[in-house]
Amino acid sequence: MDKVHKIPVFPLPVVVFPDEEIRLHIFEQRYKQLIQDCSDTGLVFAILPIIDDRIQEYGTLVRLQEIVKTYEDGRLDIRLEAIGQVKNIALHNRWSGKLYGAIEAEAIADISMGDQELLDKIKQQFGVLCEINQAQPYHSILWEQFRSYKLGHYVGFTLKEEYQFSALKTENERLQKLLNQLELMIAQSTTRKEWLKNMNMNGEFRNFGKESIIGII
Repeated sequence: MDKVHKIPVFPLPVVVFPDEEIRLHIFEQRYKQLIQDCSDTGLVFAILPIIDDRIQEYGTLVRLQEIVKTYEDGRLDIRLEAIGQVKNIALHNRWSGKLYGAIEAEAIADISMGDQELLDKIKQQFGVLCEINQAQPYHSILWEQFRSYKLGHYVGFTLKEEYQFSALKTENERLQKLLNQLELMIAQSTTRKEWLKNMNMNGEFRNFGKESIIGII
């Protein structure tokens, strides 16, 4: 893709991160046409987030991996692969006589490396968060090949926060935002765990232990 290029666009209320696989159910005629064009020609397109009813400036370049299922009425289940990030320079409602729109897009290259100390802290804090909540992400995290985007959906960001995270320019900026969010989530999860514990108490005799009052009286 050239630095600035006109490509089809698919606005959605979702943030897609680089290297992510996304699965979609396609039912609108214009986007069924887009996916068919991708299947026939290898066309790539941009997914731009819709937040607060507005199409955002930064998005993700994706390509079709597979049409998983075609329904009798023409609806499609598809798999897409995110292959890069783009900046929306100009939006066009129609592209080359097609039903779908397009954008003039500028490719965004990010080759920055993250600080190892920050990464180690994130790995440790993410482990703490998972332990508190007795939960693990659907996809395993490969820490040896880690990029900040791998945790973007797993730390409790809102859609707007995911977008702000994806728009950061360097890996260290994203790592720092991840760390801040993990610390917030750990604090909230700890409070929730204590609340659940108190909610489930049923007249138990509470033993605080001698060590909890040593040095106070």
